[in-house]
Amino acid sequence: MREGGEPNTPLAALVGIVFAIVLFVVVVFLQAYFYQQRQAENARKVVAVAPQELSQLVSQQLGELHGYRWVDAKAGVVAIPIGRAMELVVRDGGRSPWPSVQPPPAGPAAAPPPPVAAPKR
Repeated sequence: MREGGEPNTPLAALVGIVFAIVLFVVVVFLQAYFYQQRQAENARKVVAVAPQELSQLVSQQLGELHGYRWVDAKAGVVAIPIGRAMELVVRDGGRSPWPSVQPPPAGPAAAPPPPVAAPKR
């Protein structure tokens, strides 16, 4: 206060404006921090957790890839583990035991047939 008992109005206004600006900055910072933490929690609890159906499907598919099972018991077709299948393919030089799946013979490719000329009008 001044000597006459009156408050220093410009100083009070300046202090009020400074505190209002600081309060605004603190509120904006806390709100940004809150939203960032909420997003991190959502990612941790919802996004990063695999659904149960997906986990079951993945384990079922891994079991099919790495296990023996009947594909068609009547036809005598079985599935073998993928690692064992790769070993057999390497051992046999890439040849398939099924005649319909044989790769084309290596060597010079057959020449394509000559083009047929269009009839003259």
